[in-house]
Amino acid sequence: MSTVLLAGVVIIGGIFTLPQKEEVKVSELQPQASAASIPSSSSTAGKAVEESPLTQFVENSTGSQITYMSLKDDFHTGTSTERFARPALSLSKLYIAEYVLEHGTNNEKSLAMEMIKDSSDVSAEILYEAYPESIEEIADQYGLLSTRGDAHWGYSVTSTYDLVKFVSALIIDDPDSPILEAMRNASAVAADGYPQDWGTAVLDEAEGSKWGWSDDLMLHSSVTFGEDYVVAAAVTGSKEDLTQLVENQLGEVVSQHG
Repeated sequence: MSTVLLAGVVIIGGIFTLPQKEEVKVSELQPQASAASIPSSSSTAGKAVEESPLTQFVENSTGSQITYMSLKDDFHTGTSTERFARPALSLSKLYIAEYVLEHGTNNEKSLAMEMIKDSSDVSAEILYEAYPESIEEIADQYGLLSTRGDAHWGYSVTSTYDLVKFVSALIIDDPDSPILEAMRNASAVAADGYPQDWGTAVLDEAEGSKWGWSDDLMLHSSVTFGEDYVVAAAVTGSKEDLTQLVENQLGEVVSQHG
């Protein structure tokens, strides 16, 4: 697989099992530092985050992270940070949902799909308590080397590279996956009242998305697929910071390869 990793100019071998195509160069993707204005208030009243792993990550942030994969011409590009493990936030619900689809009851499967649509933390807690092995089992199954579970689902880690690899595998191997359908029909507003219309979801021809954010709104991430592409991005900053990053770095890429 032809792969261009453009912030650091590193060429890596193909883990995505797609046909070999000619390499195409695009504008350089650069990891960006966190924005100067990061909200300090928590979106969930009463939740203590001072000593959480999320706070520790913010204090030692590695900057922004982007991965893009064209399913049409096998073009892959991303920041030099794309394989770094970072808080998965609500994007870990994708892994939980896949495990539940494989092992859960019909009621649990229905709950998992609603969890993808409205990003319900309550649903995630119920399902992760029932299947605490889910994130790491899916990581092993799909070869997601930066993805690890935690005692609490919200503190699991992943990378934009792993997210793109996972969603790409669903599209190629299971195009009728209920997860993809749930992403296509995501709620405009999440269960906690947060909007779901930002980040990678703003790209042209986007079909389905899943978003993640920390309770204090210091971390935002999203993953999106279109007919011929999958993309994921993450920042230490606001949802507006993530949207701006995606528009600046990926607008031309999607128009050329999406």
